[in-house]
Amino acid sequence: MDSHIVKTGSRSIIIGSGHYGNYIPIKEKKVLKITRISEKHNEFINLKIVKTIPNYTDYYSIPDDLAHLIIPSDKMYEYIKNLVKNEDINIFGGPLTCYYVDYAGNKELLDTINDINVSDFSFWKSYKTILKFTKKILDGLSFLHNKQLCHLDIKPENIMIDTIKKTYKIIDFGFCSKEPFDHYVNNIRGTPGYFPYNYTDTIKPWLPKINTNDLHIIDGEYLIKKYRNLVYKIDSFCLGRVLYFLKYSYDKKIKYSCFNCFGEINNGLKLDEIIKDLIESDAFNRLTIDECINKYF
Repeated sequence: MDSHIVKTGSRSIIIGSGHYGNYIPIKEKKVLKITRISEKHNEFINLKIVKTIPNYTDYYSIPDDLAHLIIPSDKMYEYIKNLVKNEDINIFGGPLTCYYVDYAGNKELLDTINDINVSDFSFWKSYKTILKFTKKILDGLSFLHNKQLCHLDIKPENIMIDTIKKTYKIIDFGFCSKEPFDHYVNNIRGTPGYFPYNYTDTIKPWLPKINTNDLHIIDGEYLIKKYRNLVYKIDSFCLGRVLYFLKYSYDKKIKYSCFNCFGEINNGLKLDEIIKDLIESDAFNRLTIDECINKYF
C-alpha cells in the first residue's frame, strides 16, 4: 500500500494524544497532519536521498501560493484527493492540520518507556529485546550515513514502534543534513537532553549532565564545523542518550519485577558498554554508527 505525506501551512497542530502515537484509528491505518515545508527545509533539500530509505513515505509538497486551500477542509480534501488518487483519506474536523503517513507503528518509543514506568513489561521483556532494537536502529542510521545523510534529532519521540510486528521506524527528518553539512554547521540545533550540548547539571535522572566537546571552539570555529566527519557522531550520541533513558527505566523497574535474570547479566553489561561508547564525551573517540555495529554485533 502506497503512502504519502503532504506538507504546507505556517504551523503544525498535532492530532490525537501524544506526538505521533495514539492517533485515532482509521480503516487504512493512516492519519493526516499538515505542516510547513519550503525549498530550504532540510527534508525537502534531502528528499531524493530520504526517499531511498526502504519503505519510506513519499512526499508531496503543496506550493505556498496554494496554501489557502487548506481552509476550509472540503477544499483541502479536494486538493489532496487530486494528489493521492485512489487512496482513502480521512479528514479530521476542527483546526485542520494533517500528516498523511503510512502505518509506522502504534506507539512512540517514549510511550513504551512510559509503559515500563507503570511496570508494563509486555514489550520490553529483557535486555535481549533492547539489544535487538538497538541493532535495528543502528542499521537504519547506518543506511542514512552511507548515503552521506545525518538525522540529527534521534529521540524517543522520533522512533515509532509496531508492538505487534516488532518493527521500528525512524521519523521526522526536519533536522537532517547532507555532507558536507554546510547548512547544519552554520545553523546548529538539536533537542536538549539528547543533543551533545553541555549541561553542567543533571536535567533529569534519565538525562544526566552532558560534558562533550562537539561545540568547543577550535581556531575560532566549532569543533564539528572544523572537522565535518564528527557531525555523524551526533547521531551516535543522541542514540546513546535514548538507550540510556530506555535502560534506566528498565533497570529501575526490573529490580522489583524480575526474579530470574541471571541469564540477562551479560546482555545488560553489553548494553552498558554500547551506551558508554555512544555517549563518549570526546567526539574524536566516540564510536561512529558503523563502528558500533562492527564492535558489538
